[in-house]
Amino acid sequence: MKTYSIIWDFDGTLLPNDPYDSEQSLLMYKLYETQEKISLVLHALTRILIYADNREHLRKTFKRFYAWSLKGTGGNILDQVSQRLAAKILETDRQAIIELKRQGHAMMVLSCGTADLSERVLKIAGMADCFEVIEGNRFEMVNNQISGMRHIMDNPKNKVKFLQKKGIRPEHTVAIGDGYTDIPLLEWAQIPIMLDRTGKKKALYGHKNYQFILCT
Repeated sequence: MKTYSIIWDFDGTLLPNDPYDSEQSLLMYKLYETQEKISLVLHALTRILIYADNREHLRKTFKRFYAWSLKGTGGNILDQVSQRLAAKILETDRQAIIELKRQGHAMMVLSCGTADLSERVLKIAGMADCFEVIEGNRFEMVNNQISGMRHIMDNPKNKVKFLQKKGIRPEHTVAIGDGYTDIPLLEWAQIPIMLDRTGKKKALYGHKNYQFILCT
């Protein structure tokens, strides 16, 4: 059996958004389930930006606000949120990933989201060992508090650059994503697959030479 390098996105792909992605979920948790005092203005602004990002209206604007708003937040919040997010991954999906690993495919997770979350979620879900690499943007920590962010995958094109540096060739690659941050990788890979959990992605990207999988 021929084996491939299978490159996964995280949010909306391995992890159902349902209704928020991992970064939006982290902000929601901070707003409603921590003891931090948050001004009404900041609270309202955060909700507006979560709403807009959820509908893919924001890109770098959300990322800048996201990192800024989490400064000073205790690192334990990452574990708490990751526990909840891991519960969203169906057992059938977990077993499918484990089976792909058993078949000998080399798998990676490359995300424009937060690797600190994706690593924790996949570990809790029993899937982390299936991936040779789990990469994305990473928090900087001081005294177990978030102090900033290292933007490793802030540009979707960085996913392709990352693979090229590793000598991975497009003709041996399956790319699996769900939205605009995956477009450069899907365009590059020989086998591009777009997961469509809402039924709207094919309407947006149907002119592309992708394989669409409707997930409910």
